Amino acid sequence: MAGHTGGLSARMSERRTAGAASSDGSSDGDARTALWLMAPALALYAVFTLLPIAATFWLSFNSSAGFNTSASFVGFDNYAKAAQDPIVWKSLVHTFLWLAYHVVMAGGLGLLLALAVSRLRITQIFFRTAFFLPHLVSLAVVGVIWANIYDPFFGLLNTALTRIGLGAFTQGWLSDPALVLFSVNVASSWQGFGLYMLLFIAGLQNIDHSLYDAAEVDGANAFQKLIYVTLPGLREVTTFVVSLAMINGLKGFATVFVMTNGGPFYQSELITTYIYRLAFQSQDHGLAAVLCILLSLLAITITIVFNRWRARLSQ
Repeated sequence: MAGHTGGLSARMSERRTAGAASSDGSSDGDARTALWLMAPALALYAVFTLLPIAATFWLSFNSSAGFNTSASFVGFDNYAKAAQDPIVWKSLVHTFLWLAYHVVMAGGLGLLLALAVSRLRITQIFFRTAFFLPHLVSLAVVGVIWANIYDPFFGLLNTALTRIGLGAFTQGWLSDPALVLFSVNVASSWQGFGLYMLLFIAGLQNIDHSLYDAAEVDGANAFQKLIYVTLPGLREVTTFVVSLAMINGLKGFATVFVMTNGGPFYQSELITTYIYRLAFQSQDHGLAAVLCILLSLLAITITIVFNRWRARLSQ
């Protein structure tokens, strides 16, 4: 009996060992199969993402006028040149101002319109569609449209001000150094506010309406409902819209390039437009690569800060 029991135990141990070996072999085979299936996507990612990033870092440490010219290693000279270039600092300040303008104007207008449109019943779909249409227009086309609106002699804005007796307020909207960045950002914000409006409308639809009923029972007026019910209910959507608006604001190249090309006197120059000017007009690819790295670090920092902010708010 003892011998039979011992033989049975040995066979069970052998089966467990064989099963474990089979399981290990199966997992290794699954891993190899997964790697083969991912290989095309990984190859495309390496060619179109990792390789350009590596090339940008390589260019930042070299003096080069392009890939078809000779390049010499200069170390951190390009970084020192960027730190000493006053236009870099001016474009960086303008980029932060551009971000603030875009968040306030595009995001703020999107919130106000969402609050207004959400109260409509019959015409809500019409206004939602109408306000979203500018977002379907490319930024280059938006730049052309608003450049004509801002024309100091024949533009719609100055003409309208003159017709209603406010000719004293006519301006050279794109030639005045104090107004040009704000004026161009109005055009960019006009193109983007429709997307943020739809996001806010979706957030409003997710707020529990029983909260409004409870606030009304407690005697809250419309403003108090907005402050204590609506805005807290939109907290998650608001943080998402702000982070999205700031990231979109970093891509302000097309509107500025079409409307002002960074002028007058670099007063509307952004990091993105200055990178283009250095790379394709001055052929200083090393300095342009440094600014690309700076822009990437700026975008990463904004993303990390807002993700942590959203995590704190959700706790």
